Amino acid sequence: MLENSFRLVWLEAVGTVFMILFGFGLHFAFALLASWTPVALVAAVNESIWEHLKLAFWPGLFWAYLMPLLPQVSRRDILSSKGVSLATTAVFIVTAFSAYTAVLGYNLLAVDIGIFVAAVCVGQSVSILLLVYKNETYKLIHVFGLVLLGLQVAAYSTFTFSPPDHWLFIEAQSGVRGIPTR
Repeated sequence: MLENSFRLVWLEAVGTVFMILFGFGLHFAFALLASWTPVALVAAVNESIWEHLKLAFWPGLFWAYLMPLLPQVSRRDILSSKGVSLATTAVFIVTAFSAYTAVLGYNLLAVDIGIFVAAVCVGQSVSILLLVYKNETYKLIHVFGLVLLGLQVAAYSTFTFSPPDHWLFIEAQSGVRGIPTR
């Protein structure tokens, strides 16, 4: 068990680096691929908070499929833990960004990047905790995580193409929602 825990921590640490680097790449992918609509599903299409949440979500989900299995850790366990951990990452980003920009009145790129990195680290830590410490409430968390993951996939797949009129989806400087028109 202890050996598996150390290996799990190591794998999730690798996953943290993967998610951060892949997320940074996705920030620029839509523009670099000449606004190719299919890539809008996973890449940021504008500078709204919502679009930046995708930069952690899709690499995290991709990592869940790449992550080698350990004895006593099933693919379902990994996916359910990612459902909770990726939602935690998103909540952390929205909360931290909203709090500091409310205080300052503007955003700073270095702080935004720091929040992204910290949020991925926090989310990955939640994933480790859920995978290592299984107890009697784990089945409930397991179902909750899978449902939460499904809801996130649906939301991230829908709201880039059909964003609600809500501050989370609106680019602050330009007022753009969703995919910008050319």
